[in-house]
Amino acid sequence: MPDTTREPTGDYPHPAPVHHIDLEATADRLLQELPGSQRKTENIARESGVSLILMAMKEGDVLEEHTAPGVVIVQVLRGGIRLQAGSSGTDMGPGQIVMLQPNVPHRHEATAESVVLLTVTGGAD
Repeated sequence: MPDTTREPTGDYPHPAPVHHIDLEATADRLLQELPGSQRKTENIARESGVSLILMAMKEGDVLEEHTAPGVVIVQVLRGGIRLQAGSSGTDMGPGQIVMLQPNVPHRHEATAESVVLLTVTGGAD
């Protein structure tokens, strides 16, 4: 299995006591921006080592196997994905969540046009 651990990076909103995030509006915008790309991702918040990342994926797009140094929560908001973690695979649809312990190799493939919320812990603030 590849060793592709990396910490979340990118442009995040500035720290704030409260982040109000409209997932539906952000998902709609990412899906509108999707034509011409396989995937559109937005880092929507990062506080105290916890990152929230919203990802829109075209059907058939694959996020290849990787690991994260912290806990990862994968939540499907729209569409569907196939999540592979080790020798275990599961099909996920809207409203379903999988939580992975640190350093668990995983990959996912969009089985339909999808929007996924990733919550990742660990890494530098």
